[in-house]
Amino acid sequence: MRYILTLFFIVFSAGLHALALKADAPARYVVQSGDSLWEIAAQYLEHPWEWKALWHANPSIKNPNRIYPGTVIVLRYKNQNPYLKVLSNGTIKLSPYMRPKPLEHSIPPIPLADIKPFLNPSLVLDRNLLADAPYIVAFTMEHLLGGQGDEVYVKGLCLDPKASSGTTVSYSIFRPEGEYLDPHTHDFLGYKATLVAYAELIQPTEPAKIVLTDILMGVKLSDRVMPNTKRYFNLYFEPKAPALPIRGSIVDLPGDYTQGAVGLVAVINRGKDAGLEPGDVLAIYGPSRIVRNPEFPPRKVKLPPDRIGEVMVFRTFSRTSFALVMRSTRAVKPKDTVTNP
Repeated sequence: MRYILTLFFIVFSAGLHALALKADAPARYVVQSGDSLWEIAAQYLEHPWEWKALWHANPSIKNPNRIYPGTVIVLRYKNQNPYLKVLSNGTIKLSPYMRPKPLEHSIPPIPLADIKPFLNPSLVLDRNLLADAPYIVAFTMEHLLGGQGDEVYVKGLCLDPKASSGTTVSYSIFRPEGEYLDPHTHDFLGYKATLVAYAELIQPTEPAKIVLTDILMGVKLSDRVMPNTKRYFNLYFEPKAPALPIRGSIVDLPGDYTQGAVGLVAVINRGKDAGLEPGDVLAIYGPSRIVRNPEFPPRKVKLPPDRIGEVMVFRTFSRTSFALVMRSTRAVKPKDTVTNP
């Protein structure tokens, strides 16, 4: 899948609210390979999700809506409002004439390597579609876990008509991980289905035999087998504040984590039903604490929740979303609150 993420430049005008520019913001910066728009904006702004307001179109660049490694940007001011201007966008000189050429792919809004494992067909399902799906009933060898190249038997596989025509028939193997429940109301949010492997049909019998071709984690008995429909995700999102008021909670940190930090993914209990979209940034607040009043020891004082970081939504489902932890000052945990930034 080709990741080309578009950067839209806009002029920052006095009509917008003032940007919170950092005191140590660099006057000049050269974009490096591995940078992201968020990381660059974080060098300049207290609120990196406001990065769009910091960029200013440079008419001398033929295609100014992408930023490449090697780009030179400088901090300027117009009517006392800060903006970034592109001086050079990673161009090189070629003989016998000169033409702009990107040195590498344009940089993404956020570090894609952190969310890549969650851009596979792993799902949060509204209905338990896996309950009655075909399942792995046995391994051909004495295995506890199936690995790449292993052959396994599948019970109840609905064979594709292509199976008898010599055409390769491929499947995705999912593991049911139970239900997501709201940590406060215990309302049902969805069924978690984790992609564990890909496979191809080699024997259209009952049970059918398949071979494991690509493994994300060891395959187990009772893992579910579904027709392979690879999904592609729109990565043309931009970090921004949500359009609607949001208040929710972190319900899970996939990967059996009990706490997380920058670079980990969180599942939150708000999704499309709440108006969330990929790119929406949410503030994270830890739980309120109750402390002893030092002046009146028998009495207690409830402290307000502390803001401990931000997450950015990159994938939404009906009632849940996957979000990347972009900043954290201390450990992020399930039941932490997320709100508009």
